[in-house]
Parts: sequence; C-alpha cells; structure tokens
Amino acid sequence: MDTEMQVQDNGGDSGGFSTNTMSDSEIASLRKQLLRKPSSALERKKNEKQRKARQMRRLRKWLTPKNAIVALHELQGPGMTEFVINTNGHLTKAEIVINNVKYEATGSSKNQAKAKACEKALRDLAIAQMARVKLQQEAKAAKTMAPVPPPAPSMSDTGPDPDESMHGSEVDEDGESDDLPMEHLAAFALHKLFSEWESEGFEVPQIKPLKVKTAVPSVEASTVGVPSMPKVTKTIADLPPDAATRHPTALFAYMRPQVAYKDLGSNDDPLNREFSAAINVDGMQFLGQGRSKKLARKAAAIDACKTLFNVTFDSSVL
Repeated sequence: MDTEMQVQDNGGDSGGFSTNTMSDSEIASLRKQLLRKPSSALERKKNEKQRKARQMRRLRKWLTPKNAIVALHELQGPGMTEFVINTNGHLTKAEIVINNVKYEATGSSKNQAKAKACEKALRDLAIAQMARVKLQQEAKAAKTMAPVPPPAPSMSDTGPDPDESMHGSEVDEDGESDDLPMEHLAAFALHKLFSEWESEGFEVPQIKPLKVKTAVPSVEASTVGVPSMPKVTKTIADLPPDAATRHPTALFAYMRPQVAYKDLGSNDDPLNREFSAAINVDGMQFLGQGRSKKLARKAAAIDACKTLFNVTFDSSVL
C-alpha cells in the first residue's frame, strides 16, 4: 500500500479544513522535478552559455574605461582632497595629497596635469597594496609550515588570534586582499590603452553599458522624404585652442575622424631602417617617414595638419 502524505488546505469559501493525499510515486515524481538536472548535453551546453553571457554582461559593466581622475576619485570616495592648481605661462601644475603623500604633475592643460598626478597616486596605491598582500601571503605560509604548540590551559579557545590582530587585514583563501583596487586599475588600464590607440590615429568608440530609452519619434520619421543634411567637415575655425601642443596624430584624428593611415613598408637598410606611411584626405596625399610606423604616421599627420589647417606644432610635441 502506498504511503500517504497529508496536505493542509485552508482555501475555499467556507474556510474549512481539508486533507489531500499524495502517493509514494507522486512524492518521488515531485522530488525528481525539484532536484532535476539538465537531462541532455544540449541543455547543459545551453545553460552554460547563458551563464557565461550573464558573466560577460557583468564584466562589461565592471570594466568601463575610466581616466585616472575618475578611477582615483572612486577609489578614495567623497573624502578625496581637492587639487591645488597653479598656472605658469603655457604650463599648468596640479597637486593633490593622498594618504599624506603629495603628488604633483605638469601639463599643457589643467585636466592633463590632474590626470598625470592621479596616475602617480594610483600607481603608488596599487604597488603598496600588492606589497602588503605579498607579505600577508608569506606570513600565512610561514604560519602553516611552523609546528603548532599545544594550547596553554589558561588560553581561551575563542580568544583573538595574535597573528590576525598583528596584521589587521583579512585575506581570502587565495591570498587576495579585499581592498586590492583591481576594478579601478583595470578600468584605467583600458582607458590608457584606448587613448594610445587614438593618439596613433585610430578612432576607438567608447564602450558604455546600454541604457533603455523610451520610444521618441525621430526627426527622420517625422520628415519622410526630406534628405538628411550631410556631415559638416571641420575647418580651421574648428581647431581646438591647444592645437599647437596636441599630439599631431590626435589632432588629425579630431579634425578628420575615420581617416585611416596606409603603411607603405620600410627600406631594406637594416642599419638605418625607415618606415613610410601615407594619408589620403581631401583629395591630397600626405607622406611621412620615421624610424618606426608610429613616427611615420606622426610625420604624415604633421604634414597634413600644416597643409590643411595651417598648424605649426610646438617643439614639445615634435
């Protein structure tokens, strides 16, 4: 005879008490459904793919590129000290105190000087914390290898660990400290990498988390049949104020975005290797040569900016 399981039911209009029974087979079927695992390799593969997709979404949100100023501000929180800015001619000096250490840097603009000072602070904070983690790992390894003496009778089993109170920092099983600023360092590293690519003349779209927008009738939808206005090409009037002190490839990418460089190879002299690059823009071709591909592109950008926009670059960027 099957074992019966009683189920209380307080439902119904009368508010009475009723008893439903489940057989052994029904209980086993219910338990099987609750504990069911993916039945096929295809289903397991699908679940794993969905799990990885969720991880990648979280990772993309976590690794949004951030400059040194934003990364340091997020790391320090609202209590971060203010910058001290001093301008002398064409150079700006920025100073900031982090953990009683003063960091200073100079740049052609206020933001550039602040970014350089913040990068120095981020570097020191990360290296110092990694050194602390290494010491904690070494202390943990020494403690594991050392013989454990028998506990003294007067010591309480629940007393504080002297080694833990000495270090005062929590380390997980892998030896990683919780306050290691990997998130901020990774975000800044991506920003620095993309900035370097942009300085070489490549346009890097900013990767940001997608936001859901409400449906708004677009201008194109309300003006069906009306031709769209062409993009306006930048002229000398659109040059930034610091054009002469900007990196030539960065300035050219700003004035003529999405124009690619063409690498023309190098000569056959192994002792005096020289690379060549070209830019085809506005119906003209500009050539550049240098000891590397990067310098060849820079020379081509200098020639293009000088001819098209009448820019004479400062000697500090040449």
